[in-house]
Amino acid sequence: MKPALLISLLLLSFAVFSQRSEVNGVIKDLETQEPLIGAHIQNLTSDKLAISDGSGRFKIPVQISDTLMISFTGYQLLGWVVEQSWFEKDEVEFLISTDTIYLQEVVVGVLPDYDRFKQLILETDPPDTFEIYGMASLPPFGPPPITEKDLQNPVFGPSMGITFDVEGLTKKGKEKRKMQDILKDKPLMDKAYGKFNREWVAESTRLEGDELTSFIAYCKFTPEYLAKTPLYLIHEKMMALLQDFEAEGSEG
Repeated sequence: MKPALLISLLLLSFAVFSQRSEVNGVIKDLETQEPLIGAHIQNLTSDKLAISDGSGRFKIPVQISDTLMISFTGYQLLGWVVEQSWFEKDEVEFLISTDTIYLQEVVVGVLPDYDRFKQLILETDPPDTFEIYGMASLPPFGPPPITEKDLQNPVFGPSMGITFDVEGLTKKGKEKRKMQDILKDKPLMDKAYGKFNREWVAESTRLEGDELTSFIAYCKFTPEYLAKTPLYLIHEKMMALLQDFEAEGSEG
């Protein structure tokens, strides 16, 4: 092999291996700019997870075009598509806003009774959409309505009794379906994280920083388990796992 070609291959290999494969981020409240502690970050493409630390910071493996979802109780569920520019920054800032449901306009100073207030809540119908920066918003849940164009389609249509989602075969289509499944489980996730969150674990274990993050991942508690299990049983199991966690740390 010629020396010049060999040098080119070595430089190319060095560039590939030197490419960062993770991103450093910080999550803040959009209005107050305060860091959000214990927010959950998920790479929907690789299923990698991370939790923001005491200063709202996190680190997670990513590749270009992966989708990151950030969730925090009381805040909007948002996602971002990984861009090349992220790897050129020491830290990427993610700003999320509180999740607010607005009722219909009412007269100031007139307090509705309980039945009327309950009716206003039930009549509130927020759109079932999910915004991903860099992608179009997800449509409402459920199959799209049949149009006149569908009826005239000689290949795919109601006469065959099936529909064929071409977009669903793409990477973005698969991530949209995955996001819809996550949104359906949002009440379960909120209930789970209402019990098992970073502040509660830190107060119970006296751990902090990266050690606290590692221990939360070490527990491997599923949302289903957290939602249905009493808090005192979760605490007992967590403290038992803490002994194993500290023992493994001392051996390492």
